[in-house]
Amino acid sequence: MKRKLLAGLLILLVVFASAACGGQARPGEADADAVAEIGQGETVFRFEVTDPDETVTAWDVHTDEATVGAALFAVGLIDGDETAWGLMVTEVNGVVADWDANGAFWGFFIDGEFAVTGVDATYIAPGVTYAFVYTAD
Repeated sequence: MKRKLLAGLLILLVVFASAACGGQARPGEADADAVAEIGQGETVFRFEVTDPDETVTAWDVHTDEATVGAALFAVGLIDGDETAWGLMVTEVNGVVADWDANGAFWGFFIDGEFAVTGVDATYIAPGVTYAFVYTAD
């Protein structure tokens, strides 16, 4: 029963996220001079965060991790709760999104498109920009 309820909640979250993104800011282009370097490793990818005030912050993340989620978690840019479906990101760059309090969540984007995979199931690909956008009702 709990699994069915949680599965239903997850489906609703994805539906609301998709609908909400239609009217919300998408990941923006960060100022190239303002991109910080973070982490250590052979692989490098761009990561952007759009905060509640629509400020875009960007990093070039250096890592030896295979997935975006593992890399961002390792450098302390994301946090969340492990669920049966993967990592539910609740905090990005120190900002908490609380669905229960105000319907806020972190939307995950790959090259400007709403992701169909979770951050911890997304393998790092060359030249791709990954982003989280704070979204609230």
